[in-house]
Formats: sequence, structure tokens, C-alpha cells
Amino acid sequence: MRFLFTALLAAVPALLAGSAVAGDYHKDGTLLCSQCHVMHYSQSHGYNPNGSGFVFTPIAGGPHHYLLRGPVNDLCLACHDNNGIAPDVYGSANTGNGPTDVRLGGYLNRIGDPNEASGHTLDSTDTAPGSTGAGWSEPNGLNCTNCHHQHGGSVSGSTIGQPGYSLYRNLRATVGQAASNTTAITYNYSAHGTNDLTRDVFERQSAEYDEADMDWNEPNTADSAIAKFCGGCHGDFHGQVGSSQIGGVPFGAGFEEFVRHPAAGVNIGAVGGGHSSLSQFNQHTNKVKVMSPTGVWGATHPADVTPTCISCHKGHGNGNAFGLIFRQGTGTLTENGDTAGNQLEDLCGQCHVQGRWFFNNP
Repeated sequence: MRFLFTALLAAVPALLAGSAVAGDYHKDGTLLCSQCHVMHYSQSHGYNPNGSGFVFTPIAGGPHHYLLRGPVNDLCLACHDNNGIAPDVYGSANTGNGPTDVRLGGYLNRIGDPNEASGHTLDSTDTAPGSTGAGWSEPNGLNCTNCHHQHGGSVSGSTIGQPGYSLYRNLRATVGQAASNTTAITYNYSAHGTNDLTRDVFERQSAEYDEADMDWNEPNTADSAIAKFCGGCHGDFHGQVGSSQIGGVPFGAGFEEFVRHPAAGVNIGAVGGGHSSLSQFNQHTNKVKVMSPTGVWGATHPADVTPTCISCHKGHGNGNAFGLIFRQGTGTLTENGDTAGNQLEDLCGQCHVQGRWFFNNP
């Protein structure tokens, strides 16, 4: 079904005029209602008074809920798969509007694909790993709008208790199976290239999806917005140090005795017993993404950097199990890690001295 919008896609570029920036194409009039919705599911002519103009041909099998032209995932992938007008988020072949990007989120898979265990699987009805809920509530399985807001990324202050702001990549403020999970992943929406340490994301450019064009701030050094977001479905994997989910007891200058890997609150190298090493991390040319409360990244990261969910996993997935990033530290960056990385120990060895053998003996 991914190719059923052939006629639609040929005409969409003419409709994309406007001031869309990364993550916000669906807001402020930059997306036409008729690109996704049809009123009576019987449209036969265009919107000009004489009936001329392009006609959006609906996908077969309707009518669909919410007056949509097709099932949610097929509708999203009409623009976001194998189409040069938008980021390509499905499959390893990146044929979107940034074909040379190392996609920050990697790429999704669908039921029936050979890489179903490599990240988020569209249409899957399986219970999310680490879920604290009763199972996935969507009868048709996981869809794009479970994580992204289809109408845009701006919310009012009443939602989260602060002035209106934009959500990075249209990510939802309330997400997943945990109805009580309300969070926000904010970014420097109006001032790309200027870091605002009160925002979760520093975006260097407004039109790129490459991981090199963004970094993660850490406004709350005890918690992580992206980890809390992921915890909407994977609740057992999110919690502050000392919680039942993560555990951890004070030891020297840091903590140990974790029951799950922390995704906030523990800086690289601060853990007692030598379990991670900032020196080890800084030896790598290719580093995984980490959070910084001071907004300092580069060849040498300071002692305040902290790993979180996306340090080890691609948000959408990749070619590795669980969307893990096998990044050995040298070679060319890829969505799977880098060209030198090919095993789990390459990822663990980014921070952990127990993985030093793999770093010194690639």
C-alpha cells in the first residue's frame, strides 16, 4: 500500500509553500486539510470554481475514521517513505528530502518485514517491552500518531504548566499507554542555531534531520524528558535513580547496584567502582548522543554529560535488534552505529571500561 499515493505525491510539492521548519510541517497552515482528509469520500473534481485543480484520489478501502483518506500508517508513509518532499522514516533506503542524512531516529519497520525486531514496528499489537499498561490499546496496532501529533507541535501552557511552546518533531505531550504520562520535549523553535539550555533539544538548522544537526540539553539533571517520553509505553525502563525501576545506592562519588540502566541522573564517569569512564568515552571520534546541562559537546565532552534512551537506541529503529547503535568509535557514521561497529560490545565500550578490549582491538 506504500505506493498507492503515486498521483498524490507528484502534486504535493506545489502545495508545500510556507515557512515550515524541522518538526513543524504540520502546523501553522503548512499542511492542507485536504491532503489527509476528504469530506464525503467521493471527491471527483478540484477546488477551483469550475471544478479544475488537482484531485486527491483516496486510498481504496474507505471510508475511514476521522474522514481520513486512508489508514493512518499508509497515509503518513505516503509522504514519509520514498518521497523527496519529507524525511523518509521507513526502511533502510533513505530516499527522502535528506538522502545523505544519518537519520537521528533511524527507520521504522512494519509487520511482515524481515527486521521486525529492530525497532518500532508499525501495525504491531504486541505489548511494548517494559510496559506498565495492559497492552497496546490500538486495535490496528502501533501507528505514527501514537508518538507524533498529526496536526503539529505547538501546545498551550495549560497542558504542561508553562507558556506556549513547540514540541520537537511534533512529539506528543501526552504519550503512550500510561495515561498519566505528561511530558514535553521542547526545542529552540524560533532561534535555530542558538542554544536555549531551558529547552531539551538544541537544533542547529531548521531543515535537517541529520543527527549531527542536533544535541540534547539537560534542563533537569535528575530526569530526562526523552526518557520520560519513552516511559509512556516502556514504563519499567524509566525512573529516577533510587526508584523501583532503576535502583541504585550511593557509592563513592556516584551510585551503583542498579537494577536497570539509568537514563538520567548519572553522569558518565561519576559512577563508583569504575563502571563507566569519561576518559574512555572521550577517546572515541564517533560518540553516541548524550545530554549536557551546559550545552557543551565536541571532541572532548565535560564531566556533566549523561546518557539517556537515545544514547543507545534509535527512536524509530535501524538494522540492529532493539534499534541499538553499534558505534565502535571510528570510521563513517551510520544509522546502525559506524562502519567499524558490528556488535553489542562496541556500544557498551563507548562508556564502560569492561568494553575497553573491544575499543583497543577493533
